Amino acid sequence: MKSLYPYLFLFFTFHLSAQDTIVKKAPLEGFSVSGNYRFFAQHRIFTNPYAYGLLNDQPLYLPNRSIIVGDASQLPELTLNLAGRPSKGTSFGTDLVVWNQNNGNFDYYHNLQLGINLYGNFTTKFGNVGIKAGGIHWHSMTALTMKSFAGYNRYSIFDRNPWDPQFNDINKRYEDYYKNGAISQDTRWSQQAVQGFILDLTELPLGLSLNVMYGKTQNAGSAFRDVANVSNDSTKDNFIKFYDNTIPNNVVAGSITKTFNKNKISVNSFNRKTYSDELATKVISNNILTSEFFFDQKKFSVLGEIGGGHYRDEFKDLGIGEMISLKLNLKKSLTKIPLELHYYRISPNVVNNNAEFVNTSVNEATSAAAGANQVIGANGVLQQNGSAMLGMGQMANNRQGLNINTEFKIKDAVVSIGNGIAKEIVNKNNNISFGHAVNGLTMSRFWRFSFPSNVGPYNTTSVLFRNVFQTINLNDLNNRGEVINDKYFNNIEAQVKYKLNLFGNPWHLFYLGSYNSVQTNFSPVTVFTEEAYLRFYSHQLESYYRIHPKVVLSQYVGWERAIANYSTEIDIQSNKPRNQEGIGLGFGIDYMLAKNTAIYLRHRYFTLEDRNFELDQFSGHETTIELKIIF
Repeated sequence: MKSLYPYLFLFFTFHLSAQDTIVKKAPLEGFSVSGNYRFFAQHRIFTNPYAYGLLNDQPLYLPNRSIIVGDASQLPELTLNLAGRPSKGTSFGTDLVVWNQNNGNFDYYHNLQLGINLYGNFTTKFGNVGIKAGGIHWHSMTALTMKSFAGYNRYSIFDRNPWDPQFNDINKRYEDYYKNGAISQDTRWSQQAVQGFILDLTELPLGLSLNVMYGKTQNAGSAFRDVANVSNDSTKDNFIKFYDNTIPNNVVAGSITKTFNKNKISVNSFNRKTYSDELATKVISNNILTSEFFFDQKKFSVLGEIGGGHYRDEFKDLGIGEMISLKLNLKKSLTKIPLELHYYRISPNVVNNNAEFVNTSVNEATSAAAGANQVIGANGVLQQNGSAMLGMGQMANNRQGLNINTEFKIKDAVVSIGNGIAKEIVNKNNNISFGHAVNGLTMSRFWRFSFPSNVGPYNTTSVLFRNVFQTINLNDLNNRGEVINDKYFNNIEAQVKYKLNLFGNPWHLFYLGSYNSVQTNFSPVTVFTEEAYLRFYSHQLESYYRIHPKVVLSQYVGWERAIANYSTEIDIQSNKPRNQEGIGLGFGIDYMLAKNTAIYLRHRYFTLEDRNFELDQFSGHETTIELKIIF
């Protein structure tokens, strides 16, 4: 028996140790890792190459054939999202991105994308406290203070965005777009990037809530020309030098909201301060103060925001300018079909590159990438400027307008229609800018990993993120080169979404049409004659048919026209204004390889020709393949 004692002692010791191991918390409890891997490649072949510029008056053409590995949108191949919850009310998050620009050196870029973020949520007897601090947070307030434009969800979904969601049901993306008018987006959708500190106080006494933000925003910065770049070539890296680490560039914003029943009213403020010199002595300030209100009644609702803004830099003090945005929603019980009426007016003296409206009137606050003469207070992200032809609902300063939108269902068809009318308040711009609905994404890939402006064979093309816009000059000016005529803008958007079953499988058909004009006189609808400075039309038809639970076939047909009159710039050789036609034809396959893993194939024939500006033309084929894994 004595010989058994050591073994019994060892057995109970091991058993107790095992018990301790079982009840002890795991070292990584409360810690999670998620993310995605995305491989993207493109093969492009020109049947008619594009002249991206001139050298000694001779066109420079893109190569006839190119293979691109890695998305030109500069989004990473691998993203890891790391999160931890050390206590019930606190959490932190960070990420790690890895990608290769495939420029030949095989060096992988790896860094933080959104930085290290801290979150805190606490409940007290006075209300709830939310805290965000650190890296980059996505945040919004109101349309006129801090928010990104989301629109009316009328867009093509044939070409996938890098952030498009992935579901185990391969058809869910198209079903969601049919049912909800939109597809799920990530946290960036309609938000602005903020690096700093955000405090949220909700459920306070008297129905009050408070939001305070301090830090830096994405569309604010100081930029200076590099005098060493004597050519002022905006495609070169040294064209603009950013001193974001040495020049103070801060934003203080906040809002206080009173909620009663379904209604609310708030006071909001956005204040930015930076400097136009490296010594930080010349102030640039931008101040916005508004009041937003929402009233929901049985048959209608009203969402409005009224306020003012003040912009000042070393060259000018614009004073206080007015801002107003009013949306009246009439419900089906009142008008049989729902109607939204949106009126807005934004003074030419108001600038806020972090709001929903774009800047078309203050050159000093345009994008640094635009190559303007003064970029002292430049926006860090290129936006469409000048007298811009914009999408439905998109507001701009120096403009007032009225939009009418509705959506209704006819059996299995969802119909969405909008009509917009706008006018510039002050005649300032001697040019008009417009985008490309059909081949805009294709054109943006001509300049990989860069967003230059005023490029192309006639220096009229500017590259946005996943799109482009072109600028045409007016020639009906006075002897001093000043604008003498008013500009009126009209926009009609129409969308039809239809679903049917073919051999027991769902088939989605989407149509999107846009009809735009800019002219010197008021018109209740788009002008279809040569009285318009510029007319732009586009038609896009898409088809998505699920032939198998794991396979969806897609087709695309797109056509666009841009026609200018003789009050715009004329080609020297043809002696005629712009007359463009663009066509896109595509097909694709979505295939779910396994759970959380899918491959997406797209092929597109593209062509664009300006019949009067002979160098502004191209045609070819592009094939893209995307492999996406979610974990």
